[in-house]
Amino acid sequence: MHAHFSGSGPGAQARDGCSVEFYRELPYLGELDDVLSLLPGGADVLELGCGPGRLTRVLIERGARVTAVDNSPQMLAGLPAAATPVLSDIEALALAARFDVVLLASYLINHPEPAVRCAFLDAAQRHLRASGILLLQCHEPDWLRTVTAGTVSSVAGTRFEIERVRRDGPKVAMTVRYDRATGCWRQSFVAEILDDEQMERMLAGAGFADLRWQGARRRWVAARPAFVPA
Repeated sequence: MHAHFSGSGPGAQARDGCSVEFYRELPYLGELDDVLSLLPGGADVLELGCGPGRLTRVLIERGARVTAVDNSPQMLAGLPAAATPVLSDIEALALAARFDVVLLASYLINHPEPAVRCAFLDAAQRHLRASGILLLQCHEPDWLRTVTAGTVSSVAGTRFEIERVRRDGPKVAMTVRYDRATGCWRQSFVAEILDDEQMERMLAGAGFADLRWQGARRRWVAARPAFVPA
């Protein structure tokens, strides 16, 4: 993980370079808006890579029962009391329960190592009920292909600046600076460009079917298990 990810700034950083204090402060930015309608009422949701619970809170407000997984104890400490925290790497997760929904957000599927991407999907597959649904957030391929250093945006009191971009085939290394009134943080990471066909092929290979892209920007895909392991 450390070869591809690092972070800096006030407070602790998780192993993927995410700064705990920054993500605790960052409000919900509408990330789930394209898929909230797919949540069954009172769903049991497994949130993989939950961080300090920005999305967890939204799920709970919608009536979901959330089991929230992260490999950073500092991140888990920020979860709302209604969530069930689990300290684990996604790849190693082996819970007895199965869930109506497995959520893999934050572009985790764009991890630069194919084996890790497959392990994430395997974890989702083995924790879904037969009628369950995987909700998966991915980077827009065109954005990864074209984003340049110096790109700046501001939202919800946060200034985002792309400080560095380097491309090596489908792999894109970048450093993002986050400025808020309370501090400045940086995260460096490597993401792999995955086009629609690659995503669909990868999901099918992991045992998912009925794939449906969600939202005008196609940053989410919903899929159902083609089979459920015994």
